[in-house]
Amino acid sequence: MNKVLKSVLIALAGVVAIAAGVAAYVAATFDPNQYKPRLVEAVKEKTGRTLKLDGDIRLSFFPTIGATLGKASLSEAGSEREFAGFDELRVALKLLPLLSKEVVVDTVAVRNLRARIVKAKDGRSNLDDLAGGDKKAPASAAKDAGGAPALKIDIAGVSVENAAVSFVDEAAGATYALSALNLKTGRIAPGVPARIELAARLQGDKPKVDLETALKTTLSFDLEHQHYALAGFEFSAKGLAAGIANLAASAKGEGDAQMAGNEIALTKLELK
Repeated sequence: MNKVLKSVLIALAGVVAIAAGVAAYVAATFDPNQYKPRLVEAVKEKTGRTLKLDGDIRLSFFPTIGATLGKASLSEAGSEREFAGFDELRVALKLLPLLSKEVVVDTVAVRNLRARIVKAKDGRSNLDDLAGGDKKAPASAAKDAGGAPALKIDIAGVSVENAAVSFVDEAAGATYALSALNLKTGRIAPGVPARIELAARLQGDKPKVDLETALKTTLSFDLEHQHYALAGFEFSAKGLAAGIANLAASAKGEGDAQMAGNEIALTKLELK
């Protein structure tokens, strides 16, 4: 029995070594950057936006399948004005679930993300053209179309470093901005408590706001039953708000919510 087990382990080790060797060879010889012009052309054709890929694309195949994209930006539709961009983005998928036709995200990390969202006076926004597609299509149809792998929410961690997002409401004549935004999470998966730490500076002109904010909590969720819970909720804010200078506010508590369509029912909310 021991000899059989030893033989199996040796065989598995050999398969892993061969797979690692093949992955290393592909990573060393395949250059995804040669396809950047085609990608830029495809984005222009499909969206009317200009994609700039100033940084290199780097691939990894073991122990995760992933890609790291350097400095990149996307323009407004029909314009060269920047809509969004970042200095670096890394996304990795777990290898073994792919063998069972499941897509499990391992890591998402983005550095120096920036975006400018504009809501026009007629109610349209500069996001509308990117949100196309049949929103009423059944999720199951989207999942099974063409035998495509199912997307399973199981992310080892999300990291956002030094992001800046602004929102312009032309009808109200107001501008709001989040800057110095940093986000770190633990594992995000159904039924798994995920630790979340968020910090950002919030600024706005209608009403006048300039706050340094911080949030720490643990999130648990069940997508099937649309249930969400927050534990160990801690929020703090310092700065200017509601006409009060040198404001210092904090909140601690627990939260429990159930979603039904577009409605949210708070089943438990405790703040101290």
